[in-house]
Amino acid sequence: MSDVSKPIPPEPIISPPSYCQYAAGPCPEAFDGRASSGALFFFSSDPPEIARTVKAAATSGQKRGADWKTWRDLPIAGQTIFCEICKAMRFSGSLVADVSTLNFNLLFEIGFGIGVGKPVIPIRDVSFTQDKRLFDGFGMLDTLGYVDFVNSEELAARLFEILPAPPLSRLNVDINVEVPLYVLKSPHDTDGQIQLLATIKKSALRFRAFDPQEIPRLSLHDARIQVAQSIGVVAHLSHPSRDSALIHNARCALVCGMAMAQQKVVVILQETHVPQPIDYRDVVLTYGTPDNIPLLLDGPVREVVTQLQSTRERPGSTTSQNLLETIDLGDVAAENEITELDSYFVQTGQANLARQGRARLVVGRKGTGKTAIFYRIREELFHRRTHLVLDMKPEGHQFKELRETVLSKMGEGVQEHTMVAFWNYILLAELARKIIDDWPHARHDPDRLAGYERVEEVYKRHNPGFEADFSQRLLLEANRLAQALGDAGLDAIGPQLTELIFSGDVRELNEAVSDYLTEKETVWLLIDNLDKGWPIRGSTPMDILIVRSLLEATRKLQRELEERGIDFHCLVFLRTDIYEHLVVLTPDKGKDTAIRLDWEDSALFEEIIRRRIVTSTELDGPARELWARICVSHVQAEDTFNYVVERTLMRPRDLLLFVRKLIEVAINRGHDRIEADDIPQAERAYSEDMLLTTAYEIADTHPRCAEALYAFQGAAERLGHSDLVGLLLGAGLQNAEVEEAINLLLWFGFLGVSRPDGELYSHSVQFNISRLRSLAEPPEGRFVIHPAFRAALGIAA
Repeated sequence: MSDVSKPIPPEPIISPPSYCQYAAGPCPEAFDGRASSGALFFFSSDPPEIARTVKAAATSGQKRGADWKTWRDLPIAGQTIFCEICKAMRFSGSLVADVSTLNFNLLFEIGFGIGVGKPVIPIRDVSFTQDKRLFDGFGMLDTLGYVDFVNSEELAARLFEILPAPPLSRLNVDINVEVPLYVLKSPHDTDGQIQLLATIKKSALRFRAFDPQEIPRLSLHDARIQVAQSIGVVAHLSHPSRDSALIHNARCALVCGMAMAQQKVVVILQETHVPQPIDYRDVVLTYGTPDNIPLLLDGPVREVVTQLQSTRERPGSTTSQNLLETIDLGDVAAENEITELDSYFVQTGQANLARQGRARLVVGRKGTGKTAIFYRIREELFHRRTHLVLDMKPEGHQFKELRETVLSKMGEGVQEHTMVAFWNYILLAELARKIIDDWPHARHDPDRLAGYERVEEVYKRHNPGFEADFSQRLLLEANRLAQALGDAGLDAIGPQLTELIFSGDVRELNEAVSDYLTEKETVWLLIDNLDKGWPIRGSTPMDILIVRSLLEATRKLQRELEERGIDFHCLVFLRTDIYEHLVVLTPDKGKDTAIRLDWEDSALFEEIIRRRIVTSTELDGPARELWARICVSHVQAEDTFNYVVERTLMRPRDLLLFVRKLIEVAINRGHDRIEADDIPQAERAYSEDMLLTTAYEIADTHPRCAEALYAFQGAAERLGHSDLVGLLLGAGLQNAEVEEAINLLLWFGFLGVSRPDGELYSHSVQFNISRLRSLAEPPEGRFVIHPAFRAALGIAA
C-alpha cells in the first residue's frame, strides 16, 4: 500500500501534550474540532478603560475582515479556563497581549505562548503609566518590542501593519542531563527558601538558579534557554507584603508559563496562603511552615527523575541553526556553570596566585569573578586523595540572631573572643564532617580507618543533624549559641562562655581531626559568600567583627595544623567594600595578604568571549576573527568590541550581559550575526539592567540617593561640580547629603572624572575616592556619567 494512505500525524503543537502540570501526566483534553484564528487577544479586565480599547481594536479588525478573536470569545462557561486558553493559543496564528499593567495571568499566558512557539506581540497604552517603574524592573519583554497605542483605531492600524508576525527563532538546545533543574530564587533568603534549597540538594538533583540578589533582571532570551535545558523548573514565590515581591512573582509567572508549555515539571511554591491568579492557582503548592516543603517536593522530584531517565535514552536535537543560535556564553553567575567552567575559565595572574595559596583574601567587586576562582580551585583539587578541600559558603543573614540577641549586648573584647571561638568550633566540626566523606579512601588503609572511626565517633557528639546541609547547620549552631547565652544571662556567664560556645569537648574533636589530617599532604579551606546579603557600602562594625574573627580562627587553625606538619591554605573571598571596611577596623593591619581582582586589560575580555565561542561552536581562531564572525565590525565608526567594553564597569559579568543582549536582539530579529541596528536596542536593554542593578544596590543603604539616579534623565554627559550639586538638590537631597551622595555615585562607578587624557572611574584608581575627587577639580577635571547608564537615561554624547 502506498505511504499516501497513511494518516498524517497532527503537528505537535495542536496535539494534546504528553505531560501537563495540571494533569500531572498526559493531557486528557480532546483537541478535535478546534476553530483556528489569525490572532488571539489577551487583556486584563482592569482597568476597564484599557480593556474596552483593546476589545474595540479587535472588533475593528473583525469588521475589516481580519480573523481576530479575544479571550472573551472562548467557550469557557463550565470549562477549565486555562485548558480552553491553552487550546485556543495552539490554534491561533499570533497572540496579542496587553501589558499596560503588570498582570500575573497575562504574563503566565505570554510565557505559555512563547513556550508553544507562537508569535507574541506585547501592546501597551503609553498614556497609562501606573506600572511603568515595575515594568522597568521586570524587563523581560524589553527585547520583544512593544506596540504602543492610545486609542483603538491606532492599535488596530499598527497591528494590521505587523500581523501575521513571525515567532521567535527556535532554540536548538539539548536537555542538561547533568544539571536538570532550574530554580527561580526569591529575593529574600527566608527559612522557606533555605529549606527548599536544602531539600533539592538532598535529592541529588543538581540545579541552576536565578538569584535576584546577584542579578536583579532576567532576560527573556536567558529564560528561554534555561527553561529549554531543564526537565524541572522550581519557582519560590514571595509573600506579596515582602519587598520586590511584585517583580519577582511576575517573573515567575512568565517563566513558569513558558515551562508548562514545554511540558516541564513545574513547581510553584508559595509561603503561606495568599490568593493566586486563576490561570495557575491549581498548581501552586502552599506551605505553612518550611518543614512541609520536603513532602511537597516529593512527587515533582520523582517525576523529574523519571523524565531524566527517559531523556538520557533519547538522541539529541538535530535542528539546523544559524551561528548566533549555537553560541552559549554560559551563565553570568558562576554557581550555575560549575561543570562547564573548566572549559572556558581564563587563567589570570590573580587566579594563579590564588591557586598557589599566596594569600588569605581574594577581593573584588560583585561580578569580577571571585566565585569562578572559588569553584575553579575547588574542582581542581577536589578529587586528589592527598588533599582535603573544605569549601564553605556561609551567608551573612545567618548571623542575624547572633548579632541581635548576643553580640550587641557584649563588650568589644568579649564579642571578639566569642566569635573567634565560634568560628574555630565551626571550622573543626566542618573538617570532621568532610573527613567522614573521605570513607572511600579510609576504608582501604587500616591505620587511616582507625583515625576515621575516631573522628566519626567524636563528631556524633557535636553534629547538629546529619540530614541538614551547611546553611542549616550554621543556622542551628548560631541559634543554639544565641539561646544558650541568652538563657544564661550575659552578666553571669563569665568563665562558662567558652563551654557554652561548644556543644561538646572541643579538645577531643581537635585532636581527632588533626590526627587524621596528618595523612594528608595539604588542607585547603575555601570560604565564599560570607558577605552575601550585606548591603554594599553598608556593612556594620558587627559584620566586620564576624569577618575579622573568621580570619583569626583560620590563622589559629593554620598554626595548629602546621605544628603537626600539615600544609594549610585558606582563601576567603570578599567584596571590595567589605575589605575596605575591614582594613579600617583592623588594629593590626597587614596580617593577611589580599589578591585584588581588577580587570583593566581589554585583551582579557576578548579571551573571555573567545573561549566561550570556541566551547559552544565548531569555530576556533584568534578572538578578533571570531568576533568578526558574529558581529559587525563598527558602529558609529567605533570598533564594536571596544564599544561594548567601554560600556562595562570593567567586570566580566557586565561584558557577558551586554554580549548576551546583543545576541538576543539579533536572534529575535532573525539575523545570523549582530548587525549595527541591533546594537542600540541591545544597549538600551543592557543599560536598563545596569541602572536598575545599581539603584538596588545603593537603595540598601541610601534609598534617597538611589532615587536620585533617575534625576539624571536627559542630563548632560559631563557636569561641573555646581551642575552636579544642583541636579542632586533638585532630586530632593538635602545640602548635607550631597557630598556623600557624590562620593557614593563615584564609588559605584555611576560617575567618573573626565580629564583631557580620558575618563577615570573608581575601578581605575582602586576605589580611592579621595584621589578621584581631586582629579575632578577644575579647570581640567569634570564629572562624567558612565557610558553604561547613558542609554537608559537618554543621555546623548
